[in-house]
Amino acid sequence: MTDVSDLITEGRIERVPVDVETAGMWLDAAKRHLVAAERVIDVDPEGAYSLQYDAARKAVAAIMFSEGLRARAMPGSHRAVAEFARRIDATSPARNHLRRFDAMRRNRNRIEYGATTIGSQVVADDLEHAREIVVIARRRVDRTSA
Repeated sequence: MTDVSDLITEGRIERVPVDVETAGMWLDAAKRHLVAAERVIDVDPEGAYSLQYDAARKAVAAIMFSEGLRARAMPGSHRAVAEFARRIDATSPARNHLRRFDAMRRNRNRIEYGATTIGSQVVADDLEHAREIVVIARRRVDRTSA
């Protein structure tokens, strides 16, 4: 289990019953978001970026559900999910993908709230990170439910 005791104490993450079924539903949604992002990346890079970020976020949230945790529904909940992602014990290549999630969160916020655009190379690079985060989450949720 990921050590998030300080995030729980701060009220940013809360303990809930382990819910592998919900984790699976969130992973299915994450996969659909990736497919959609790939389809629109050339037409709408900002839309694709939002979809791939949501895929990564839902994948990390799926891990949380499988460990009996969830981010509290409050401002800053996406940041709490990013903090959780940084703390997941993972091998070095996987850790790099998980640590990129917070930068993806910040990029998505700039696109959403700052009326900025994002370069096609960043979109392509972060799509690969999002794909890997979904793979990491699937393995971890499967391991939890076994």
